[in-house]
Amino acid sequence: GTAFGFVTSLVLGAILLLAFPRFSEGVAARVSGSTVVTVAVGLVTLIVVPILLVILAVTIIGLPFSIAGLAAFLIALWLANVYGKYAVGSWLLSLAGVESRWLALLVGLVGFLLLGLLPIVGGLAEFVALVLGLGAIVLGLRERYENRPG
Repeated sequence: GTAFGFVTSLVLGAILLLAFPRFSEGVAARVSGSTVVTVAVGLVTLIVVPILLVILAVTIIGLPFSIAGLAAFLIALWLANVYGKYAVGSWLLSLAGVESRWLALLVGLVGFLLLGLLPIVGGLAEFVALVLGLGAIVLGLRERYENRPG
């Protein structure tokens, strides 16, 4: 299970870096530049979205939207987890003066894989990566929305 999770996260991360290189760099920059804000936004999103989905599910018309929203949110959580690990890897490499998004992805994933071997620390590290990634994605999407033409 661990090897499969690592490989699927590596493939997803590679797809994200290839398909959205500027957005991916923005995620890493947000995490290293404004960590507290990114964590706060990630935590609020992690709490508020499920509550909104439950409220939406209460209505008959909203139930299909809630189910679709849940599926989208679960995918977003997977993306956030990978982006969070990538951002931490990027930050660690920047401390060493190295700039490589591919190496950052690998360092982040391997680092969190190794942290995952530690009983309590591993789970806490995974949560931090998830919250960092989720906050960075939400802030990035908000920035894109605000800067859209028109």
